[in-house]
Amino acid sequence: MKTMILAAAGLITVIGTTTAVVTKQESVQADTNLLHVVQIDEMSAARATHQATLLGSGEVLITGGCSGGCETNLRSTELYEPGTQGFRSAAAMATARGSHVAIPLIDGRVLVAGGWSERRVTRSAEIYDPGSNRFAAAGSMTVERAAPTATRLPDGRILITGGQTSEFEPLASSELFDPSSSSFSSTASMSVPRVGHVAVSLPDGRVLIIGGRLARRGEILRTTEIFDPSTSQFQPTGDMSSPRHKHAAALLPDGRVLVLGGSDARDQRGRYRSSEIYDPATGKFTDGPDMRWPRFKLSDAVAVLPSGAVLVAGGAAQLELYHPGSQTFVLVQGELSGPREFATASVLPSGEVLVLGGYDEQIRTSASAWLVRVP
Repeated sequence: MKTMILAAAGLITVIGTTTAVVTKQESVQADTNLLHVVQIDEMSAARATHQATLLGSGEVLITGGCSGGCETNLRSTELYEPGTQGFRSAAAMATARGSHVAIPLIDGRVLVAGGWSERRVTRSAEIYDPGSNRFAAAGSMTVERAAPTATRLPDGRILITGGQTSEFEPLASSELFDPSSSSFSSTASMSVPRVGHVAVSLPDGRVLIIGGRLARRGEILRTTEIFDPSTSQFQPTGDMSSPRHKHAAALLPDGRVLVLGGSDARDQRGRYRSSEIYDPATGKFTDGPDMRWPRFKLSDAVAVLPSGAVLVAGGAAQLELYHPGSQTFVLVQGELSGPREFATASVLPSGEVLVLGGYDEQIRTSASAWLVRVP
């Protein structure tokens, strides 16, 4: 009878009297082969530049976005129910929004703010209450913003940075939302205007701001900076090796930050396969491995799995997985119906990942929904 012994490191397999050395790459490939992509019922509307927010119930709230050829923005919202793998309508927002922010508050409600609305950028904000399935007005931001970042600080306040105006001008300003008073107030400005940037909350509570575009048709940035809640100030930190906008970033289990894809000033024609890794201990970036596909417009379509691996679900039809241990990207079995830009990816309580909407390279929005099954 054949026997199988797995070495503690998981790299040596003994079958009978034959010993096979399994490389890290082969081990990761075997793990990734257990993941697969399954299409489920569609959302009620085609959406891109929408937001998908995990609620305390395990449901996912999908808000707004652009539809058609992204010429209109939506007021509608819906809820994904993991039990039925289906969608049901939720209350409509007071304001149509695309390229807005939606972020859970400590008490389980969801702040929704800014975005494009009827060809203008809005300052308005509202809060969704899952208990009553209602939106309530939450005042206005200090300035109009589309495509800003929103990050929850350790004390529950929300930091909102950058974005663009109705004239497509990037913003250097930032502000704080205080849930206790339901009000916005200005805080320190970033060192430069940024849109198409990303923000990552570091383990010590500070916020890393990465890249973006400096002006309407201006320079793409390689600079980064850190917001410190204890001082309410931004401080510069290391530069990336490549200028990036419309990229993504994810916090790794060891506290470093993985930066993915994006593009240079050529946009679609300047998409990156490259990645780099920021180390808060040194304040420096080092080059990471290349992805299998060039990708941009994927800031909300990257998800950190319970294992610490990073699933990259936007910018291409095929998904891929970054494994921190092997520092490699491996393609996931199955694929979406086409490339999806400005899609969303949400990790569910089951560990599965819900991938929603986005548009293709002809700006055709999609109602498609997919589950990435994770053993």
